[in-house]
Amino acid sequence: MIEWIALGLIGLIVLLFVYYYNKFVGLSNQAEADWKLIDPLLQQRLDTIPNLIAMAKRIMKQETDLFTGLAQAREGAMKAKTVPEKIKANEALGAMLLNFNARAEAYPQMRSNENMQTVMEQLSSIEDKIKYGRQRYSYTVKDYINAVTMFPGNVFAGMLGYSRNKWPYYEADEKSRKGIDAAKLLEE
Repeated sequence: MIEWIALGLIGLIVLLFVYYYNKFVGLSNQAEADWKLIDPLLQQRLDTIPNLIAMAKRIMKQETDLFTGLAQAREGAMKAKTVPEKIKANEALGAMLLNFNARAEAYPQMRSNENMQTVMEQLSSIEDKIKYGRQRYSYTVKDYINAVTMFPGNVFAGMLGYSRNKWPYYEADEKSRKGIDAAKLLEE
């Protein structure tokens, strides 16, 4: 009788071990897949920015600081290698693009330029896709973190080498949280 109970407990532990192993692997694979949906969009955004800068430069001749900052933020995003580096660099780039959009509104000739409108629409579409991808990625990261930190998953996560910090969240940097002071940008 005791042997059957012991055998049943061992079987239960093995089933839990297999369940949590599969859960961690599945969520980790999903986070990686979600990131791989975002990564090409980030590259597409990087590829679109030079066209935007070139067209805007012709119209906004005195805004060299803005173009320099945007180009530097793009370069930083291109150099980022790891997921956390890419997240941080692309958050900075996103803040620069918000800054650019706010300043661009002060130039009526820019809004009426067809080529500029096309590039701005492409960039806006890419930004929307990135936003959706980030949201999906963040949900997967949340599920993964819950799985590795909640009991009894945390016991198995420790045994299997899965940690809470394997997949970082997208978090807005301090600059992005503050937003843009449009009145200050439009001062001359």
